[in-house]
Amino acid sequence: MMGGHHAVSGAAAWLAITTPVTVGSVNLGLGTFQMDRWETLAGAIVCAGAALLPDADHHSATIARSLPPISSIFTRIIGSASGGHRNGTHSLIGIAFFIFLAWLANGWDVQTVALGTVYPAAALFAILLISFAVKTMKFMPPLLCWIIALAAGTFVGMNAPEQNLWFLMAVSVGAIVHVLGDMLTIGGCNLLWPIKIGSPRWFRRMPVIGGCWKSNGRVALPILGETGSTSEWLLATGLTTYVGIALIVA
Repeated sequence: MMGGHHAVSGAAAWLAITTPVTVGSVNLGLGTFQMDRWETLAGAIVCAGAALLPDADHHSATIARSLPPISSIFTRIIGSASGGHRNGTHSLIGIAFFIFLAWLANGWDVQTVALGTVYPAAALFAILLISFAVKTMKFMPPLLCWIIALAAGTFVGMNAPEQNLWFLMAVSVGAIVHVLGDMLTIGGCNLLWPIKIGSPRWFRRMPVIGGCWKSNGRVALPILGETGSTSEWLLATGLTTYVGIALIVA
């Protein structure tokens, strides 16, 4: 999927989990956590950025230019360790790694007189994630990304949900949604990386399902076709509409 579509899918997933969205008699949200409207928005912003995290394996991707030089250094390190695009970061190990980073960040708290308990590492991580989401609007220059990310990071810090594990949940949901989104395209993902279990030739020759399991071990349910396809744009349009409705309801 394209970067912007990953971001909106992350925001939509967060809102679906945290916000009870009712349209007519149809309930489109779980409302698992009770949050006020600003907490809901703060979580959606972070989750949208987290939904771009797996693409940190590509040093020339859009997000690598989101918050230079920090983002470029971050993506080069991740890309080298994960074996390139759509390998390590798009696997179960990659998802677990990002969740572990969020857990570490969430575990560092500082008690202050003025603000109470603050989470410095989570705040810095949130700024990086927010810059990812902002940079999906490709016309954004790096300086403006810095300004928006710092401002939004401050907003998130001041309106963080009371649940201590909200940041961990936002990163987890975002990373998982990203991988699932890529598995809906032809390229697919190898969830078992670094293990590669390639499909036999006879399977690849089968009609309809032959492209779901590839010789390089990747698995796909390619209902969206190629990345950037019309089907993907239609899905992204529907998700954007849902995000708008959910934010209004919240």
